[in-house]
Amino acid sequence: MLKTWFGAASFELGSLVILLSSTTGTAALAAYALAHAIGSALIALALLPLVPARYARPRRWVLLFLFSFSFFVPIAGLVCVLGGLVFSLVLPRFSPADAFGRVEVPRFTTHRNAEGTGFRGGQVRAQLANDRAPVAARLTALSAVQHTPARLTGGILRELLADPVDDVRLLAYGMLDGKEKAISARILAARDVLAGGVTPAEARAAHRQIAELYWELIYQSLVQGDMLTFAAGEASRHARLALESDPDDAGLWFILGRLGLASDALAEAGRAFDEAGARGFPRERLLPYLGEWLFRQRRYSDVRALFGELRGKAAAPALLPLRRFWGPV
Repeated sequence: MLKTWFGAASFELGSLVILLSSTTGTAALAAYALAHAIGSALIALALLPLVPARYARPRRWVLLFLFSFSFFVPIAGLVCVLGGLVFSLVLPRFSPADAFGRVEVPRFTTHRNAEGTGFRGGQVRAQLANDRAPVAARLTALSAVQHTPARLTGGILRELLADPVDDVRLLAYGMLDGKEKAISARILAARDVLAGGVTPAEARAAHRQIAELYWELIYQSLVQGDMLTFAAGEASRHARLALESDPDDAGLWFILGRLGLASDALAEAGRAFDEAGARGFPRERLLPYLGEWLFRQRRYSDVRALFGELRGKAAAPALLPLRRFWGPV
């Protein structure tokens, strides 16, 4: 190793002497190039053992790289290569494989075992989503959720409307249709009340009920598309008609705020939430929706301050992840 470095230094010094001498011409330039090339080759050979093993392959191309640096960038090239080697030895090694660990593949049951008769947690959803499960078991799972609020099961029921099994598809459609018709029948009954001779108090109560029922259709995801737009419009119209005779109804103001959020009418939603709060709507129930209203306006610091009001207060379990994200629990 020392002999190689000594030889490299000798040839490099010799090339410098030729370059700085008063001799000019093609022969002097060729002599300089030859001495510098031999010196660069010896420098490459001397540097190769210093290159970390993970960078020293393929050997031929690494030698060519080191030679080129030394030959085409005299002195500075050697300094840069040495500096790079120092950094490669000092800095920690980063490998994409180091960022990940190995874990066992989780076991997932797509349909329930034969033993037992009940369902737990996500088993119902897994059972319904698995079109390879026994049809009888899927129908049993579907029957188990028929009395569950549609806002919790509406998504999976709508997916089942395209199920290849006729019985599953028809039962899912019947469940959704039944829930929608039950609410629609109550809306028609309230409209019939309005059509008759009623007192202002009875009219206000009917308008309020219709607004709440239309909101229930939206809240339970029982309407989509044009029907969703129609239901939102009717809920808003009847809520405002009821508020004309009783502007202190905080619940209706809250519904108007929720409708404003759903339709991206943020200014109307803000005014409605302010009215609801001013008329006694519970602050703890209002805060999450105010947080959403602020978040959609990109007022993130206000969102954090708002969730700070919930610190130390009981809240629904669904809010706990939001409280942890936006501030201390």
